[in-house]
Amino acid sequence: MSDVKISLDPLPCGFSPFGKSSPDPLIIPQPDPQEGVGEAERGRERVGQLYKLLKNSLREAGLPETQDRTREPARVTSNSDITICVLGSPLPYLSLLLEGGREAPGDVLLCLSPSWLSRSPSPLHPGFSTLFLHRGISFELGGRTFLEDFCPPRRVTYLLPVGGEEGQDVTREADCPMGSSPRLAELLGDTLLTRVLLERNRVRCPPTLGLVYRPPRSYQTEGTSVTAVSLTEREGQGELVQREVLKFLESLAMEPYSKVVLKPSGGRWIRSQRPVRFLEKRDCEAVRREVCSLLPLLEEGETALLEAFCPTMSPVSPVLTQTWDTYRSPSLLSGVNVPRPDLSFRMCAVVTRSPEGLPLLNQLVCSVGRSDRPLRHGSSPLQSLETTLQDWGLSDPAQCSSIHSQVKNTAETCLRVAMEMEAGLSPEQRGGRAAQTDMIGVDMLLSCSGQVVTPFCLGLKPSRCLESCGLFLSGGGALLHTPLSRSQRYIMEGQSLVVIGAGGVSKTFVWESARDFGLKIHLVESNPNHFATGLVTTFIQLDITDHKRDLENCSRICEALSEHGIRPDGCLSFWDDCVLLAALVCERLGLRTSPPQAVRTAKQKSQTHLHLLEGAPEEPSLASSPPRPPLRLSSPEPTPGYCYSSPRLSSLIRSVEPSKGSITVIDSPSASPSNNGISNISNNRANLTKLSRNPVRDPSSEKSAPGDRISDLFPDSSLLLPLPSRSIWAPSPHIYAVPCYHLESRADVEKAARLVSFPAVMKLEYGSGAVGVKRVDSAEECQAHFEKISSNLREETDYPGIGLGWGNDMTLMEYLSGTEHDVDLVLFDGQKVAAFISDNGPTRVPGFTETAAAMPSYLRPDKQAQLVEAALRCCLGCGLTDGVFNVEMKMTPTGPRLIEINARMGGFYLRDWIQVVYGADILFAAFAVACGLRPRIPEASPPLCHLIGVMCVVSQHLQALKTTASSEALRLLHSRGVIRLNQLSDRLILSDYENPYCSVACQSQDRDAARLQLLSICQILGIDSPDYPVSYFLSDFK
Repeated sequence: MSDVKISLDPLPCGFSPFGKSSPDPLIIPQPDPQEGVGEAERGRERVGQLYKLLKNSLREAGLPETQDRTREPARVTSNSDITICVLGSPLPYLSLLLEGGREAPGDVLLCLSPSWLSRSPSPLHPGFSTLFLHRGISFELGGRTFLEDFCPPRRVTYLLPVGGEEGQDVTREADCPMGSSPRLAELLGDTLLTRVLLERNRVRCPPTLGLVYRPPRSYQTEGTSVTAVSLTEREGQGELVQREVLKFLESLAMEPYSKVVLKPSGGRWIRSQRPVRFLEKRDCEAVRREVCSLLPLLEEGETALLEAFCPTMSPVSPVLTQTWDTYRSPSLLSGVNVPRPDLSFRMCAVVTRSPEGLPLLNQLVCSVGRSDRPLRHGSSPLQSLETTLQDWGLSDPAQCSSIHSQVKNTAETCLRVAMEMEAGLSPEQRGGRAAQTDMIGVDMLLSCSGQVVTPFCLGLKPSRCLESCGLFLSGGGALLHTPLSRSQRYIMEGQSLVVIGAGGVSKTFVWESARDFGLKIHLVESNPNHFATGLVTTFIQLDITDHKRDLENCSRICEALSEHGIRPDGCLSFWDDCVLLAALVCERLGLRTSPPQAVRTAKQKSQTHLHLLEGAPEEPSLASSPPRPPLRLSSPEPTPGYCYSSPRLSSLIRSVEPSKGSITVIDSPSASPSNNGISNISNNRANLTKLSRNPVRDPSSEKSAPGDRISDLFPDSSLLLPLPSRSIWAPSPHIYAVPCYHLESRADVEKAARLVSFPAVMKLEYGSGAVGVKRVDSAEECQAHFEKISSNLREETDYPGIGLGWGNDMTLMEYLSGTEHDVDLVLFDGQKVAAFISDNGPTRVPGFTETAAAMPSYLRPDKQAQLVEAALRCCLGCGLTDGVFNVEMKMTPTGPRLIEINARMGGFYLRDWIQVVYGADILFAAFAVACGLRPRIPEASPPLCHLIGVMCVVSQHLQALKTTASSEALRLLHSRGVIRLNQLSDRLILSDYENPYCSVACQSQDRDAARLQLLSICQILGIDSPDYPVSYFLSDFK
């Protein structure tokens, strides 16, 4: 590889070192003429050294050398809103940088000098500053890296500082999220402090004596095996040292050990190699002498650390090396074989904080070396714990799995302890407003006493373990989950959203979470006394219960917003009745949304299926038929008359004119509802720019050079190609729809009963929650159920919240056999961002009230893929392009079939379960999409855990819900982690038409264990009964 000289001037574009802020964040600060030449030269040398580290690391990994783009004309800042910035040395977080090139190309950048940054007063946090990156090294696919200048600069949305004092100058006043800080690194690098905290949380550490020169803090060591001795002077401490060392060596905690380890700790030694001495415990004079020789080397706040040498577990059986002589003469086996030297191994774990604040083991590797020599990070090749245990003679899978679980729990506990410590610190003590430890290294070993194997924690390494694991770390985006999530929350902070319809008590989490996200919620609700009144920024009371007048309601809402001076960044609804009204308001205000006509199609159940069935291609006839008309290459747009999978493509069609046996597409206005959604997207560029604080490029406004456009590369041609009957790469959505009939009168019922095959399903056309849904087996049952619904459920007050504000029309649809599933789908600009599947248990036929659920799905992976594809095609086929949607499906013997589409986020337990199982927040995704921000949602594979739950209904569980399974009892079990409770209602009301009262679920790493635990809980609480057999409702979850 050629040696390319790269411009690494720490003052690119003539802007000043960090700290000389500009009043305008988009104006590059001017250099200070008083800047010392010596300081600038040192900064240039520092940047050169760090770049050399990056260059060597990339070469060793077999990756291309960094290319210099700074000599090219300044590029417009990327359209991406996210800028994850690693400040300082590339080594500690090189794995994260390379992962960023794979998972978020161009969004994760390396900043080698604080002078590459500028800052401006934060608009949301007085006294803090927003950081802007003018120069950085970007990481792209394939491990490619580029040194780039950004004009205008990129706003930093997440900062990972690496370094000392210069890093503190940056982090102290930054308003963006930070994954660490110099102050937090110093706290976690204090071995005495962390061992005291860990031992109080039942994490085993070696017995320790720390001689601290002018300690920066007091150590509360009571009840631990840690002893801290404060030294005011480094010289003349022989008597004190002798007394404390002798006391430590003869202590009860040191009885099992024969050796001790001496090393410096804290301060300069946190990030650098340190001398280590192994000493015999019985030679007290030698130990004292070595300790005294170390003390003069300490600086203020540093420690001479004397700890027990904990031997690692020995191999189960000694491994002998067979020689050629013993092979030829087996009789010599006992005397000639060469034993393997005594070995030890240490473990290095990387633990990350999940977006929801849970510690998760990301990687675990081992280093093997001689037991009589210090074993340092990077001193030997890395291997997995499984391989190491196999080398140690452990072949029992159950035993190896048990050891791995112990190590995993210990490592995750270490990060949890650090998180709990940081929660009690002020922003100044943490080193920044939004500084927290998002990933940490845990140095461990396994010790064995008899038959008991115990993990010992040797220390917490804020970045060294991550550096040691290096490229051993696997991909998958796990390291980026939290940086991406916190970046998006930072971008969304302060956004203003209109939410239409408050819903019931089950929506309480919406208002609480929005407050945690820093959002300004303006709630439009009919009930003036709703409990959410005091939980939102603005409460606007308007009677919007009659949804047949939603156009009028839309005008009234827009007028009310104008009167309050509210200019929202987004608008949405989590209440099924109000989804169309929210889409109309978005369309009126120019906000991102799916087209209102698409939402209307999804809202009306029969229309959903009929709309999809209309797109079915004509079946070819066996009789002779004229050849299919050819398609001219001059037409870049799809041909009508055939079903295309993406409404974004079909919406581009203007009109069609037949011409001499060929089809020509010409440009003219279209009434396609999907076309409105596309135009709205382009109209929202101003809103997107406001949200991202970075300019959003409008491709239509850019002048292309000759040959830049695709149309320039492919000129018009008269060549004719055969026209396909439909898209060949994706099924037409019509295959997922089923015949159904809209019912408004008895005559409609009679006509539909002659056309449908029984059994069939009758339901409210605009209903929700399975209220009024029933299986009917004959025309007589159809008429009887229609009459009952028409008499009992006529207007909104008869049963609030189930869609009666739209009327009580019904639909009759074909009954589908198979298992029922929910697919919660996140779409942005017509593209799938994420999809989550949950399974539903069998219902109490002829009713369809939900009885049980499981997540993740029990279906095989290919069946799950079919469900996701079907849900996506059905949504796109109806014209839904942006939002979070809940799609109810049946997996039949012939594949997925659609039940209905709920054009809003899934309710009840779904948001909570998806957070727990997948670490993704679909509520935040809904807010982000509404504001024009594409959500970054991690895909957890394998899932974090398994959840299986059963629904409680008042008709079956009234007595239990008043006694053994009362709200108080269930909440207590939830707080103790025995169950996971999600409440849909707060009142025990008997009704002929009912929804579940609550969901009671059990969580486990093993799905069979979760199911068995749930069965036991239901029997104890009285939820299981002969009339409500929980085992039957869970029968599909095997």
